Amino acid sequence: MRKASLKLSVGVLTLLAAGVVSGEAAARPETDAEGELGVRGIRFFADDSDMAAPTVEAVARPAPVVTTAPAPDPAAPPASVSQTVADASEAPHVTRPRRPAAPTAEAVALPALAQTATDNPPASVPASAPAPVTMTARLSDEQVLKAERDRLNGKDSPNSNTPAEPPLPDDGLGEEGAFITADEVTSPEENIMLARGKVEMRWEGRLIRADEVRYDQTTGKTVATGNVQTINPDGSVQYADRLEVDNEHSSGTGDRIAYIDGEKSKLFANKVERLDEQTNRLSEAIFTPCELCVKNNVTQEPTWHIQASSITQDKKHRVVIYRDAIIKAKGVPVLYLPVLWHADVTAKRSSGFLMPKPGFSGRRGATLELPYLWAVSPYTDIIISPEFSSKLNPLLYLELNRRFYSGDLHSRFGVTNERFFDNDGHKWGESATRGFMLLDGKFDINEDWRWNFTAQRVWDKTSNGLLSWSADANGNPVSTPIAAGLPISNFYERYKVDEGFPYAGDFSSNSRRLISQINLVRQTDTAFFSASLISFQSLAIGGQHRLSSDLATSPMLYLAERDRNQPAVAPMIDAYWSPDQEILGGRLTLSANAVSIIRKTTPSTDIFLAPDIVNPDNRGPVDTARANIGLSWRRDMVTPGGLKFAPFLDARHDEYYLRDYYKTGYDLQPGEEDTRRVSRSLGTVGLDLSYPLLRKFNGLSLVVEPIAQIALSPDSQVEPFLTNEDSNAFEVDATTLFKANRSPGFDLYEGGKRLNVGLKTQLSYDSGFRFSSLIGRAFRKTPEENFYRLYKIGNTTYKYDASSLANTKSDWIVQADVDTGRGLRLYTRQRIGDDGTIRRGETGVSYFSANTQLTLRHQYDKTALLGLKNNYNFTVVDGELVPTVGYHDLQLFGQHFFNSRWGVSAQVSRDMLRDRWLRSEASVIYKDDCARLELVYQRDETALLSNNGKANESISVRISLATLAPSDDDFVNVR
Repeated sequence: MRKASLKLSVGVLTLLAAGVVSGEAAARPETDAEGELGVRGIRFFADDSDMAAPTVEAVARPAPVVTTAPAPDPAAPPASVSQTVADASEAPHVTRPRRPAAPTAEAVALPALAQTATDNPPASVPASAPAPVTMTARLSDEQVLKAERDRLNGKDSPNSNTPAEPPLPDDGLGEEGAFITADEVTSPEENIMLARGKVEMRWEGRLIRADEVRYDQTTGKTVATGNVQTINPDGSVQYADRLEVDNEHSSGTGDRIAYIDGEKSKLFANKVERLDEQTNRLSEAIFTPCELCVKNNVTQEPTWHIQASSITQDKKHRVVIYRDAIIKAKGVPVLYLPVLWHADVTAKRSSGFLMPKPGFSGRRGATLELPYLWAVSPYTDIIISPEFSSKLNPLLYLELNRRFYSGDLHSRFGVTNERFFDNDGHKWGESATRGFMLLDGKFDINEDWRWNFTAQRVWDKTSNGLLSWSADANGNPVSTPIAAGLPISNFYERYKVDEGFPYAGDFSSNSRRLISQINLVRQTDTAFFSASLISFQSLAIGGQHRLSSDLATSPMLYLAERDRNQPAVAPMIDAYWSPDQEILGGRLTLSANAVSIIRKTTPSTDIFLAPDIVNPDNRGPVDTARANIGLSWRRDMVTPGGLKFAPFLDARHDEYYLRDYYKTGYDLQPGEEDTRRVSRSLGTVGLDLSYPLLRKFNGLSLVVEPIAQIALSPDSQVEPFLTNEDSNAFEVDATTLFKANRSPGFDLYEGGKRLNVGLKTQLSYDSGFRFSSLIGRAFRKTPEENFYRLYKIGNTTYKYDASSLANTKSDWIVQADVDTGRGLRLYTRQRIGDDGTIRRGETGVSYFSANTQLTLRHQYDKTALLGLKNNYNFTVVDGELVPTVGYHDLQLFGQHFFNSRWGVSAQVSRDMLRDRWLRSEASVIYKDDCARLELVYQRDETALLSNNGKANESISVRISLATLAPSDDDFVNVR
């Protein structure tokens, strides 16, 4: 779901009513020696029934009376002087905290932010504070913004921080209590109360300070003037020159307001009006989330800010409206909007436009996406995003998210009607409906049961009239019609659809494959059950076709595999159960599994593993169904001498049913059937052994652990009619070295007698340095024929050991990890043959510090057969194919900041075999407290984005602003 792109803090509007004492407060006068009515150095309180005034001696002391009282009763009359003084005899004495000196006429209008929200504020503004600035009558960029920033910065440094006040502690007053202090309280006329000098109020969880508070009991209006400061329970702070509010808090005004929220965002306004309980208005307002820095007594322009002639908060309709909004960067206007609106911060959900997304590319030209959020209900929202392009027909995005009491539903759609176009924007063929659908949901049925689903599909078919061009024997171009309805693989790349292959549901793919599935799962402490239905759509490149007779510069059309080549799983069932109690001192697990796979066309030949089939591609669209039951048992024990051993047992029985075994049109011979049934029983017994040895030295711990595993099974039988559907990708490595059955699925099962050995070591230093390593390999008595893969070259079928587990000895497994404890980490994972040749490996180094991040990774693989038709990357040894050329992949990610603001980064991926950079990116970075800007250079040589074999290059700018949505970056960092 997209994030709302604009968030401005306008909470100051709701605090006008809290900035002054309410109309129920009454004066507490007394007569001094010369008959002047007044009280100096005391606190006055809102309820005279509980009020206690100090004695004459108490007034002279620095420890005046402190009393708390409930909220005042508006009908209660003011207390008389005699009653006030008479009640003072029982008043307690509490030391009064120090207060800063009252500002002079030349003092700043707003206190420095260095003043804290505690009962002990600093005695004065720091000496390094900038020169006093008086608020102007009308806001302007050059005067008012700088003046306000000068007032809000308490230090004369280029990186002065201005944190919001910490949240106030609980003062114990509750919602009804009030606590008020002042240097002087007078009643200049009837029904008028006037408090002067360091007026401080705690009320409704807020702390309010002002130089003067005037209350008119007749009109119910209260006016606070002079350095008005309000600290709210959440830590946000408001400053003002003047605040006025009525008795019911229904209306009020404020002059020259400054507001800082808990996230350090700042808002300035020349005037604030509370028109009614639902409407607030700011006039001539400026907003910025940036720090306000002062250098050489000159306030610097913030990285960016927004200025508006007025901001209106409509709580009834939950919307904030801006008039004449201008977005400025370093004081330079970059965007003007006569009207701008967004959801009110008090509204949890509200409809409205989100941040537009402009862009430009050679394929689509200038683009503009205009997302609109429709908040249908508190639990449902819809985002409608039309995207307009200068070269293409519009594309409509739709996103629906709904929350149910038991789970969540997410869906994304995209649809357009357009012809195919290449990376240069040239169009071909006929217009057709193209788009995608990505749905997923997950729901809890009860504490044990849950279900989830995904529905993923892309519609992007070829149309009539497309020709594929190639060269004949003489080099002349010839054309062949491309069949209509073939899927095109690069819809996501052409339209730059983000997150087109989401990880959702119980099954996901790390390749260009979409998965539609529905899963039902039950899980408890002792049992697990799942049932699934799955179908696939592949967007991998299945063919390349030139679209013009000019073969040198012809645009390329990339076609995906046909949908009918992808199988359907209907259904797949897994079940496991382990009793709570131990069986023979060990853990027993019972299992059951069933699956049905339906195919429309012939599967690829490499899934057939039977070496006695001379022509493995003779088979047709085989449908398979399998059911099996099994049990496993394991017991872990330790001898008094420290030897760890664990006997284990594994047994299983499988039943297979195969249908449509021969190709369509094949004439069955008399007595020959088109279906096959296969039954097999499998079992393994074994023992795990290890002897960990620990030795401690001065500042060093060493652990050495030799490990061995013995596993015994009947020799596996080659089943010529079985296909390998679920165990195509596996190999010997650190995760499979000590597994009794290294096949990840059910179609393959490891048999025979085998021994797996290894040695683990670990060094740990008190300084934080760590080293760990593993070396080991697997041995077999006889080869495992089921683990060979078969490839037909010409009229000859060869076998080849991709996993290094089919022969009597596997490759050596060597791995090591080093962590220096100081930000540097190195690792290596290698598969090494007996001749010392590295068959497969990965090596990497990472470094992290305060200013630098660096990751370098190199991958090498010489286990896959590449370019079989060209016969150039393998040799034949004893009837087996042995690859001689692999792939090299180098990846780098680095970022370094030279200081707190400026840095560089780079991300590269290089194909060492083909000697080309697949994707590269370099950028120069500027960042501060509220913005990050990057000047980015990108180069792409991948097939889907290159232009007729030439690299795709671009230069762009990425901007991420605080409170605004960042620009997209679809480059995935290497690990």
